[in-house]
Amino acid sequence: MSGLEEKLGPGHQQIILGLLIFAAGALWGVMLANGDDGVGDNLGQLFISAVIMLSGAMITLLGVSFGTDNEDDRTNDLQDAIAELTGMLNTLQAKMAGGDDEDE
Repeated sequence: MSGLEEKLGPGHQQIILGLLIFAAGALWGVMLANGDDGVGDNLGQLFISAVIMLSGAMITLLGVSFGTDNEDDRTNDLQDAIAELTGMLNTLQAKMAGGDDEDE
Protein backbone atom coordinates (compact mmCIF):
# COMPACT_ATOMS: atom_id res chain seq x y z
CA MET A 1 0.00 0.00 0.00
CA SER A 2 2.92 2.36 0.36
CA GLY A 3 3.19 2.51 -3.44
CA LEU A 4 -0.39 3.76 -3.66
CA GLU A 5 0.27 6.28 -0.92
CA GLU A 6 3.29 7.60 -2.82
CA LYS A 7 1.31 7.98 -6.06
CA LEU A 8 -2.04 9.21 -4.67
CA GLY A 9 -1.01 10.95 -1.46
CA PRO A 10 -2.42 10.64 2.05
CA GLY A 11 -5.99 10.51 0.72
CA HIS A 12 -5.40 7.19 -1.05
CA GLN A 13 -7.74 5.25 1.27
CA GLN A 14 -10.61 7.66 0.55
CA ILE A 15 -9.96 7.41 -3.20
CA ILE A 16 -10.01 3.60 -3.12
CA LEU A 17 -13.14 3.54 -0.94
CA GLY A 18 -14.93 5.91 -3.32
CA LEU A 19 -13.98 3.81 -6.34
CA LEU A 20 -15.23 0.65 -4.61
CA ILE A 21 -18.56 2.30 -3.74
CA PHE A 22 -18.89 3.57 -7.32
CA ALA A 23 -18.14 0.10 -8.72
CA ALA A 24 -20.68 -1.52 -6.38
CA GLY A 25 -23.39 0.91 -7.48
CA ALA A 26 -22.51 0.38 -11.14
CA LEU A 27 -22.54 -3.41 -10.77
CA TRP A 28 -25.89 -3.28 -9.00
CA GLY A 29 -27.31 -1.06 -11.76
CA VAL A 30 -26.06 -3.41 -14.49
CA MET A 31 -27.57 -6.41 -12.73
CA LEU A 32 -30.91 -4.60 -12.40
CA ALA A 33 -30.86 -3.44 -16.01
CA ASN A 34 -30.32 -6.99 -17.26
CA GLY A 35 -33.14 -8.40 -15.12
CA ASP A 36 -36.59 -9.18 -16.54
CA ASP A 37 -38.61 -7.95 -13.55
CA GLY A 38 -41.34 -5.32 -13.66
CA VAL A 39 -40.28 -1.90 -14.93
CA GLY A 40 -41.83 0.12 -12.08
CA ASP A 41 -40.02 -1.74 -9.33
CA ASN A 42 -36.64 -1.66 -11.08
CA LEU A 43 -36.84 2.05 -11.80
CA GLY A 44 -36.65 2.95 -8.12
CA GLN A 45 -33.80 0.54 -7.54
CA LEU A 46 -31.93 1.89 -10.58
CA PHE A 47 -32.29 5.37 -9.12
CA ILE A 48 -30.83 4.17 -5.82
CA SER A 49 -27.92 2.52 -7.62
CA ALA A 50 -27.28 5.78 -9.51
CA VAL A 51 -27.23 7.69 -6.21
CA ILE A 52 -24.73 5.17 -4.82
CA MET A 53 -22.54 5.62 -7.91
CA LEU A 54 -22.66 9.41 -7.56
CA SER A 55 -21.81 9.15 -3.86
CA GLY A 56 -18.77 7.03 -4.67
CA ALA A 57 -17.68 9.50 -7.33
CA MET A 58 -17.99 12.42 -4.91
CA ILE A 59 -15.99 10.57 -2.24
CA THR A 60 -13.28 9.89 -4.83
CA LEU A 61 -13.19 13.51 -5.98
CA LEU A 62 -12.98 14.77 -2.40
CA GLY A 63 -10.10 12.36 -1.75
CA VAL A 64 -8.30 13.67 -4.82
CA SER A 65 -9.03 17.32 -4.02
CA PHE A 66 -8.43 17.51 -0.30
CA GLY A 67 -6.49 14.35 0.49
CA THR A 68 -3.09 15.68 -0.47
CA ASP A 69 -0.59 17.68 1.53
CA ASN A 70 0.73 19.58 -1.49
CA GLU A 71 -0.77 23.06 -1.78
CA ASP A 72 -0.69 22.97 -5.58
CA ASP A 73 -2.89 19.86 -5.70
CA ARG A 74 -5.79 21.43 -3.86
CA THR A 75 -8.80 22.74 -5.70
CA ASN A 76 -9.31 26.22 -4.31
CA ASP A 77 -10.72 27.93 -7.41
CA LEU A 78 -14.06 28.55 -5.70
CA GLN A 79 -12.42 30.16 -2.68
CA ASP A 80 -10.27 32.36 -4.93
CA ALA A 81 -13.30 33.42 -6.98
CA ILE A 82 -15.27 34.30 -3.83
CA ALA A 83 -12.35 36.36 -2.50
CA GLU A 84 -12.04 38.20 -5.83
CA LEU A 85 -15.79 38.87 -5.96
CA THR A 86 -15.73 40.14 -2.37
CA GLY A 87 -12.93 42.56 -3.23
CA MET A 88 -14.83 43.82 -6.29
CA LEU A 89 -18.00 44.32 -4.23
CA ASN A 90 -16.08 46.21 -1.54
CA THR A 91 -14.56 48.48 -4.22
CA LEU A 92 -17.99 49.08 -5.75
CA GLN A 93 -19.50 49.82 -2.36
CA ALA A 94 -16.74 52.34 -1.61
CA LYS A 95 -17.33 54.07 -4.98
CA MET A 96 -21.09 54.22 -4.39
CA ALA A 97 -20.55 55.71 -0.95
CA GLY A 98 -18.39 58.47 -2.45
CA GLY A 99 -15.00 56.98 -1.62
CA ASP A 100 -12.11 56.48 -4.05
CA ASP A 101 -12.71 58.00 -7.50
CA GLU A 102 -9.06 57.83 -8.52
CA ASP A 103 -9.19 54.16 -9.73
CA GLU A 104 -11.35 55.09 -12.71
